[in-house]
Amino acid sequence: MLLKFAIRFAIVLFSVLIVAAIAIQFFFSSKLTTDLWIIVVPMILAIPILTSVICAKDEELNLDSTH
Repeated sequence: MLLKFAIRFAIVLFSVLIVAAIAIQFFFSSKLTTDLWIIVVPMILAIPILTSVICAKDEELNLDSTH
């Protein structure tokens, strides 16, 4: 079940990376590229983490409510 969580995280991460790379490449000048990547990396990592956690079910994380 944890595999579903990891796959969802990886898919969202790669999707966000692709969109960010295309946006930075085509919408901003080459002088700002490094600065933008430094600023955008926390958001690139936060979006997949939050999406995966919000969409996760108890069974995927092996959580048991009978404790």
